[in-house]
This record gives sequence, structure tokens and C-alpha cells, in this order.
Amino acid sequence: MRRFLFVAALLALMPSAANAAAWIAVCHGLDVQYAQTIGGTGYFHIGQGDGSYQTQRVSQSFYDGTTVCGAAVPNAPQVQEAIAQVCADKAKKTVSIIYKGEKKNPKLPDDAQLYCSATVTVH
Repeated sequence: MRRFLFVAALLALMPSAANAAAWIAVCHGLDVQYAQTIGGTGYFHIGQGDGSYQTQRVSQSFYDGTTVCGAAVPNAPQVQEAIAQVCADKAKKTVSIIYKGEKKNPKLPDDAQLYCSATVTVH
């Protein structure tokens, strides 16, 4: 019963839960994960090697059905000050990052630098 209530509460937090998809990208060889809810919030988790994680909250900034990106939420704690956006591409099976200051107002995944190869799933 508790598990059902937890899942129901989690779905209630998602925008239009029936239509929202959650993308999960897990880097190969790194303790890094990017999770993004379409139309909502996402999280970029970087393992610290001791079982703890630094987490960057992001808000969806791009989506085309193959790639999703999340821009760093300005007032949230930052994993790295230099990260502007994180992108997951399910066709290329990659996670890429757009760093602040590289280009003026970078917005597209084409502006991103490869971070890792990844397993990208959509739920």
C-alpha cells in the first residue's frame, strides 16, 4: 500500500502525468545520471566516489522527441557553476553539456559538448 501511495504521489507531481515521459540517461563508466521529466523538472546527479551525489536541478529547455535538454535553475544549488544545460540524446546514446560562456545564449543541443556515452531510456 505504501508503494502504491508513493507512486501515486510521484505521478501527481508530474505535469499531466498521463502524457509526461521521464527520460533517464546513465553514463557508461561514470557515476553520473541525468533524469528529465518532459514539460517539467530534471536532475543531473554526479557521484562523489563515497556514495554521495551532487545534484543540479534543471528545467526542460529543449525537446524534439530524440533529444531533451534541461537548463540549470538559477537559484538552485549548482553542481558546477560552468554548466548551463545538460542534454540526453536517445539516438546517439549520449549525455552532452552546454557550458556557460562558450557561446552567447546557447540553446540548442548542437552547442553541447559530449560528456559521456550513455544508456538513455524513456519511461
